[in-house]
Amino acid sequence: MQGQSRCRNFPAAFWASALTLALTVAAPFSVADTVVMPRELVDFARSEGCAPIDEFYERPGINPAYVYGFASGDAQNSAALWCRKLEKSDEPYLLLLKVAREELLGGCPPRIEYWNYPKGLSVQTMTSLNLSEFRVAVDPKHHGPRIVVPTAKVIVSEYDGLEEVFLCYRGAWLIRMRE
Repeated sequence: MQGQSRCRNFPAAFWASALTLALTVAAPFSVADTVVMPRELVDFARSEGCAPIDEFYERPGINPAYVYGFASGDAQNSAALWCRKLEKSDEPYLLLLKVAREELLGGCPPRIEYWNYPKGLSVQTMTSLNLSEFRVAVDPKHHGPRIVVPTAKVIVSEYDGLEEVFLCYRGAWLIRMRE
């Protein structure tokens, strides 16, 4: 009889052990540890005094907070990503630009301090860009030059009909905002 008792309890003991194991394995992946971008980009952001924006994906249908391939050449040689500065600031966000070689930045700085809440990123090729519609990122009171660039690869930050276009021009980041 005692052997039969063990057999009947085996399934319950088995499921209890399986549940314990499942909870132990799942524990490291709590909501607080959700990775919102590839680990290499999270590590890069942290090395720059910045952290991923945890609540970024709470908006439905948003593009990722990162994008590969903004520079010419292989897409894996460049990435742009949004992050939140670890220190207090009037411009709490950074658009960080990670490149395999510095010359891929075209003389532009590898970071843009930003005040607006970030939107989803993409890379686009745009034509007939009137640079006087852009503002200088480090001094938004100033417009870009009065020229038209026939075609350029740009970083677009967009959500819900609001768009910010980032363009590197002659060593300076320019931004155009549109609805």
